[in-house]
Amino acid sequence: MSVLLAALGAWLAAAVVYRLLAFWSIDRHLRDPGDGDASVPPSGEVLAVRPLRGAPSQLAPCLESLWRAAERAGARVTLAVADRADPALPLVEKALADGGRPPTDVRIDPGPPGLNRKMANLIQATGDSEAEFLLFSDADVRVPENYVGRAVRPFKDGDVGLATFPYYSVPGRSLASRIDALITNTHFLPSVAAALSLQGLHFGLGASIAVRSEALRKAGGLEALMEVNGDDYWMGRRIEDAGYRLAFVPMMLEHRLEDEGWRASASRHLRWASVVREQRPPGYLGQAVTYGAVPALSLAVAGALAGATPALWLAPAAWWAFDLAGLWRRRRTLGLRRRDLALVPLSDLSVFAIWLGGFFGRARPS
Repeated sequence: MSVLLAALGAWLAAAVVYRLLAFWSIDRHLRDPGDGDASVPPSGEVLAVRPLRGAPSQLAPCLESLWRAAERAGARVTLAVADRADPALPLVEKALADGGRPPTDVRIDPGPPGLNRKMANLIQATGDSEAEFLLFSDADVRVPENYVGRAVRPFKDGDVGLATFPYYSVPGRSLASRIDALITNTHFLPSVAAALSLQGLHFGLGASIAVRSEALRKAGGLEALMEVNGDDYWMGRRIEDAGYRLAFVPMMLEHRLEDEGWRASASRHLRWASVVREQRPPGYLGQAVTYGAVPALSLAVAGALAGATPALWLAPAAWWAFDLAGLWRRRRTLGLRRRDLALVPLSDLSVFAIWLGGFFGRARPS
């Protein structure tokens, strides 16, 4: 039992060290300096491309935010729909008929055959584009008005081929949606920040990616991503392999969640976990060190069974006091509200269960 207690203590100590690194990294990489707008490079036309599928409740405000940002920067918008019967189309057509939107094309076509249907949709939408910069964003993402200007700012350096943004999740009203958001905001975002400190930027984040069209072509185009899982990760890696640098834009976007229920939320997170496991097996295994709640609870249980010092019973309370204090100090960056704090222990256990499930899940594109 003493060996087990020592191992759990070492796991917990490693988790504390990792969490301190993550908190420092959030302050370093994710806090937006708020330095205003930036004009689009004079020779660079920007095309904002957004694939649509279905008509969730947040589709309209998310689209309106993209149109406002595009209008402010003088960019064009292309909306990509794979099926003419898609329920997103009536909403888009009504909004465009009402007027007051920047130049917008609606492309309707299933795209080329292949595994990754999101990439197929983007290919059919951009195949004839001559824009110098392509700005991709998901349908459930709400962006600030200076989003386009901030997206293209890094490309003033000629060796930058891709720029990407962080995002936090905004939950719906259900408990499942709130736990879903906390998994992103208290685990995924800190892990992104820590990765930037430890390894630098070698990936894209799928909520929004801006690319130099020339760099994307040299990397094989979107066609090269038709048969891969985790297209955002591989887009960044292929552009980097083509000789370009990746840039991180510390402007936080909003990922708007639906009240889709426990099953749908868990399925999505399990799919993402399986994709990460397939892409980076050693790194995925190393994620164990990030789950401090598990060794803290295990120490309390093992200590009670072994009749060890009562101080071990306080390990979970000490862990969550430490973690909640660090999260609350960064609440604006992470999109946290006071009422979220009581749910952090449940989200901690949920994300550990998802990590375990990721070893057995099937990686597949969205």
